[in-house]
Amino acid sequence: MNQKACIILSRILPVKSWRKKFRSKIVNPQTAKLAALGEGTIIRRSAHLDCAENIYIGSTCYIGENVRLLGMAKIIIGNNVSFGQDVLVYTSNHDFRSPVMFPYSQDTIAQNVEFAGDNWIGARSIILPGVKIGAGAVVGAGSVVTKSVPECAIVGGNPARIIGWRDKETYRKNAPHNKFVLQGNDVITVIDGYKPEMTEAKK
Repeated sequence: MNQKACIILSRILPVKSWRKKFRSKIVNPQTAKLAALGEGTIIRRSAHLDCAENIYIGSTCYIGENVRLLGMAKIIIGNNVSFGQDVLVYTSNHDFRSPVMFPYSQDTIAQNVEFAGDNWIGARSIILPGVKIGAGAVVGAGSVVTKSVPECAIVGGNPARIIGWRDKETYRKNAPHNKFVLQGNDVITVIDGYKPEMTEAKK
């Protein structure tokens, strides 16, 4: 059954369980190429997953509208990470320090980006190559993150700086029992053969 039919049926069927059944079949076409995908993750159809084979996504994550993940190097997203709309994650940059070619050389510098888990990445944020977002950290909307963010830090601005902290003791106590649940009319990605935890894609 094609995507359009699933979309229509997921909206008009009278029984909620029937709507959910067809909604689960409406997936972002790029998700099948992901290196790993956890259970219960939502990826909006308008999201762009460039070089998806380098992108690892954990369980119960939300990839919002028009998010763009550019996986020239690895993008590792832990569990319970929520991306607002229009977030950009870059893993590569041009070498602008070249002494012989301007404005930059043809060489590309690629670095991994990692989200440790339990992160909220605000709308229209930009995450640059080599950055690690620590567990429980929050990135404010419109931030440009150029450096790694510590555990439980709240950052904002351009370039992003620490503007506050979540309570680390409370976070560490409650994180193992976190029951983050995504609700609403979003699309739950379901791919046969993936286990709930992050796993390597089948060879």
